[in-house]
Amino acid sequence: MKKQKVIILNSRQQNKQDFETIHELQEGLEKIDQFPVYTPNLQWFEQIVIQEKQNTRKKLIKDLSVFFIVALIILSGMIISLYQMPAIFILVQIITSIFIVVYTSIRIMKRANHI
Repeated sequence: MKKQKVIILNSRQQNKQDFETIHELQEGLEKIDQFPVYTPNLQWFEQIVIQEKQNTRKKLIKDLSVFFIVALIILSGMIISLYQMPAIFILVQIITSIFIVVYTSIRIMKRANHI
């Protein structure tokens, strides 16, 4: 812990510093009041909201399309491998299950050690 240096001022010096600080604050507030304030109209806000909704909808459609295409490819590959090469399908299932168990246990152990 750092020791803080404290300068003890007499009441006249303290009053003078308080007065100067108040004066500087008032000048700063007056400068802030001089800046013009511009408030956009309601149509501008509505237009921004509509545009953001459209962008969100387009992004959702794109993300869902990519998701469904990737899911279709994965499921097609799994079905083809099940019917064409059942041994490889079973091997992939076993390897995936082992990987999930090992990965999950490692993550849990890291969290337990971290806490």
